[in-house]
Amino acid sequence: MQYYGLAGLVLVIVALILLAVLRAGWRLSWLLPWLKGNLLLLGVMLAGALAIVAWELQQFKALEPGSNVATLEFRKMGPQQFELLFSAGTEPRSIMLEGDMWQLDAQVLRWQGLAHAIGLQDGYRLHRLTGRYRALEQQREVVPVAHAGVLHATPGWRDAWQWLDHLDSGALLETDAFVVRFIPMAEGARFGIEIGETGLTPVPMNRQAMNAMQRSQ
Repeated sequence: MQYYGLAGLVLVIVALILLAVLRAGWRLSWLLPWLKGNLLLLGVMLAGALAIVAWELQQFKALEPGSNVATLEFRKMGPQQFELLFSAGTEPRSIMLEGDMWQLDAQVLRWQGLAHAIGLQDGYRLHRLTGRYRALEQQREVVPVAHAGVLHATPGWRDAWQWLDHLDSGALLETDAFVVRFIPMAEGARFGIEIGETGLTPVPMNRQAMNAMQRSQ
């Protein structure tokens, strides 16, 4: 009986609240402006989200197999310290890397369903260049730095590729990632990066780069 009584008391409180609400605004003259304001706010938020998506999409390029997408040239600055001159069709960009090996990541968008059927090309964006130590003890001591080595200006919180990757819907767009891993850095080594349907391929462009590639095998 105790819980029936408590339930009855709660229902009385509910009835009193509803009565007060109806007496204060039973004509609901406020409801239409409130709904209109919320719809307008929702429209502004949707427009903002689509603007971010548009900004993200213009940073991707069509994935054309066999094309050279970047050039990397290494200059040794000190023990396990290299300056990397990175060029992806623009003026070379200087990036400082520490370690013995380098790694390059690319974000890939693959169109699915109707979008693929009408001929939309998959796209890619070169994402991050990082150095890595060969010795595990040294690598464990590395303190990760947010946005270090990132090759585009998009912060992680509004990176559309990352949001799509977390959603993992795959209905219209599917995320993929290409990675070149653990290529030794060497003084004067120059590499070209070719892209294909399934990944990135480092291409040695001089003797130093060829020797480095041989050491990685």
